[in-house]
Amino acid sequence: MRRVLVLLLAVLAVAACTPDPTAPPKAPGPKVADLWRDFPVTSALDRPLIVLDPLPLTDEAGRGRAPASVALPASVPPPRQLTVQGLSRYVALTSAQDALAAVRSHVASGGTEALVAGTELTESAFTTDRGPVELPAWEFRLAGGGTLTWPALTASYFWRLGSMVPSTLVTDLSVEGLTLSATFTVSWGMPCPGAAAPRIVPTAVEFPSFVQIGLKVSGTETGDCDRRVAAPLTKASLTLKEPVGNRVVVDFTGRVVSRAG
Repeated sequence: MRRVLVLLLAVLAVAACTPDPTAPPKAPGPKVADLWRDFPVTSALDRPLIVLDPLPLTDEAGRGRAPASVALPASVPPPRQLTVQGLSRYVALTSAQDALAAVRSHVASGGTEALVAGTELTESAFTTDRGPVELPAWEFRLAGGGTLTWPALTASYFWRLGSMVPSTLVTDLSVEGLTLSATFTVSWGMPCPGAAAPRIVPTAVEFPSFVQIGLKVSGTETGDCDRRVAAPLTKASLTLKEPVGNRVVVDFTGRVVSRAG
């Protein structure tokens, strides 16, 4: 009897310590804090760009291919004016040689190597947390077809370029003053017939350099029927205490929520 009681107490202790993945964080988790607590928000012009595309950008023919090492011009093009959300600044560009090195570093562990048949300084649309942005970019044309595209701005203009992942739980973010509107994925699914519907509350938790948004839910016992595997979407708005400003918006896992274009 004593052994059973000890085991029961241990189970209860583990349950009490297990975090509820649907509950809003009272403080950012260590991984989220490490990623976002130092994000600079003091100046809109100095705020880094957060690119959410898998890099390099590629067309179908270039997918799975890596550029071979080749000597390219090391000269740096003159600065260009970049406008993001109505704010303009001149930005320093990188050389084709440095951009190729960045691409090779990013895809060196995989891909079929291909010769670079040509390069061009162009502009390309990149998905960022502020929506689609046209950026100067180096396009590498590969022998046999296919292109790889890398931002032509120096790395200092970006936040962890090539490693950011967009949220799959929250999409279509729009910001109007203190109001955030977005589409949320109800990841725990729909209740079975006869089961009580859970109470869902869109929630925002604000920190100095970022805002976390997601769904707080109570009563997630949806039953054992197959219908509960559905993942419906719900659109909702919530109100912040302070404007988003230069802060980044992330979901409860720390992944970036991109504004709608």
